[in-house]
Formats: sequence, C-alpha cells, structure tokens
Amino acid sequence: MLEEERLTRQMIALWESGVDGIIEAFQWYCAPDVKWINTGIPSVEGLDNCVEFLRVQARAWKFHSTRVDIRSLLAAPGLVMIERVDRVFDADGTEIFGAPVVGVLEWADGKITQWRDYFDPGPLLSIGQLE
Repeated sequence: MLEEERLTRQMIALWESGVDGIIEAFQWYCAPDVKWINTGIPSVEGLDNCVEFLRVQARAWKFHSTRVDIRSLLAAPGLVMIERVDRVFDADGTEIFGAPVVGVLEWADGKITQWRDYFDPGPLLSIGQLE
C-alpha cells in the first residue's frame, strides 16, 4: 500500500470521532497552504481558513460526525482518487444526509496540498446555508 493511501485512510478514520476529529484530520494531514476546492460550495485556501470553514459547515448543517463508505480508491505517488459516500450524522446519531463524492487529493511530503471534492451540493444546501 502506498503511503498516500495509508495516510488517506487514517485521515478519513478520524472523521467518525466527530467535528473535532474532522478538524484534527485537517490539521494533521493538510499542508498550511492547502487548497480545498468543492463543487457548488465555496472553495477555501489555507489550513486555518479550512478549519474555520469546517466549523461554519458544522453549524449550518448541524452535523456531529461523518462516516465514509469507500467505494473505490486509487493511489499513485503524490495522488489519491477516492470515490466515497459521506454519511453525516447529528448528535443523536441520526443520519442527516449521505452524499456521493469523488475526491482527488494531491500529496507532497506527507501532506495534502490540494483537495478537490466533486459532488452534488443540493442536499447540503437544502439543509442550511453557509454563512
């Protein structure tokens, strides 16, 4: 298994521990100047801005944790492409939504430098608008 795949799987595993785990995953695995590009919702540049955007998402969508069902994952040196379903839960453990996503993560020196997620933002935006 390539290091990029191993790191990606470790990062995603942290998401299940809640919003703090998602933020921790970003802090551990993303470069300080990471670019996080999302389909249909704002893109973000810089780790601190990504963390703040995650907090905004958690408030807007009232989510507590995420479980990621990996459908396929392809890794090459410096690159991971992952087809997944992000299942988002509230504090009571009720699923708020499930979003099919294809993510492309560019890695350098053990950190994500660019993260592109492709998905239909409609279900997210119907729950709550981002500030």
